[in-house]
Amino acid sequence: MKRVHTKHSDGEVGFQIAPMIDVVFVIMLFFMVQAGDRQVETELKMTLPSTEPSADATDTPMEEQVAVAVDGTIAHNEEPVSVLELRQNFTRLAAQAKAEGGSTPTPIVVTISAEPDTPWEKVTDVMNQMNAAGIGNVTFSVSEEL
Repeated sequence: MKRVHTKHSDGEVGFQIAPMIDVVFVIMLFFMVQAGDRQVETELKMTLPSTEPSADATDTPMEEQVAVAVDGTIAHNEEPVSVLELRQNFTRLAAQAKAEGGSTPTPIVVTISAEPDTPWEKVTDVMNQMNAAGIGNVTFSVSEEL
């Protein structure tokens, strides 16, 4: 028996719109479900600056300066101190802030200024001593010279 090969032409293969509509509906469903999980923030807690004095304006914070040099020496208010002396100073300041402030202690702000090549471990030592004394407000100062 001899096989006869015939060519079947299916016609033109064109763009099928029905599967594309299904894909669009699936994507739309995905985004609708994801939009339902979002929480809308209706209120941000912040205080805006004003010209009227507030209750917090009467409490001026105690400002302390700590400088860390490249060689690792630490100076508290421009006086060289060791890490142990720094902890004692911070503990004394925290006790003084509680005594002055009464129920709400006077805030203490420590500004750490370190030179660019200072080892980060030395700055971390200063922050650990602050944490041990219960001081949480820290700012960092950067030198203007590059």
